[in-house]
Amino acid sequence: MSTLHTVNKTAADDALAACLRVATSGDSLLLIEDGVYQASTITGHPQAQVLKLFALKEDTDARGISLPSSVTPIDYAQFVELACQHSRSVSWF
Repeated sequence: MSTLHTVNKTAADDALAACLRVATSGDSLLLIEDGVYQASTITGHPQAQVLKLFALKEDTDARGISLPSSVTPIDYAQFVELACQHSRSVSWF
């Protein structure tokens, strides 16, 4: 059973750290809202190496953020598809 994790907070909050403590191989992580600010730092975390990484394109565009190549930009329709591909979703906020 895979999980879609969504993080919507900046590094000032520990939502991403909490998420990475429980995320496992095969899970996906989607950065949304202010969570997209963490796109450049997430790739250096060892646990992130076993996850599929995504960021909501509308949120990165709104904040003027460029994504590293390891983070795939997706739109809202792809967000829905991603949620359907996983057996459960967890929001970290």
